[in-house]
Amino acid sequence: MAAYQQLHTYLNNHYEGMDPEQLILLLFKGALTRMKLAREGIEEGNIQKKGENLSKVIAIISELNASVDPTMTDESTRFLKGIYTAILTELPKVTLNNDLKTLDRAKAYISRLKEIWETDVMAKKQASPTEIVKNTAPKRSFQPAFNPDRPKTTFQAISV
Repeated sequence: MAAYQQLHTYLNNHYEGMDPEQLILLLFKGALTRMKLAREGIEEGNIQKKGENLSKVIAIISELNASVDPTMTDESTRFLKGIYTAILTELPKVTLNNDLKTLDRAKAYISRLKEIWETDVMAKKQASPTEIVKNTAPKRSFQPAFNPDRPKTTFQAISV
């Protein structure tokens, strides 16, 4: 029992100091690992391996879905929530009929989201704010709407 408590304390301390961005990356990696193991379970005919790993994938995707800021209502956030919801709807079907096509499709989505997370979020986090501004192209220019004497300015948006 003492060893379990020590391990639990170690894991809590290990993850406690991590940034939320790092934790999200770990969730993506964990989901991909568990999907691989679930696939192996299906191919081997190992029902326990398949079931345990699929349930862990579902738990991880549920956590990723819950981590999306509910106050964000932009199109990309709605799209992300939609992907997570679709994956959570489809993965239980893999348990019932060993549908590798559905599992592979979910894996492809999570792999792409992980890649985007690494290149867009994690890379920008490591860069200085000045580098981010320099390397971010203007998203859209807005002309002054009501005052023709007002100097023309450009609006730049940074999305994280």
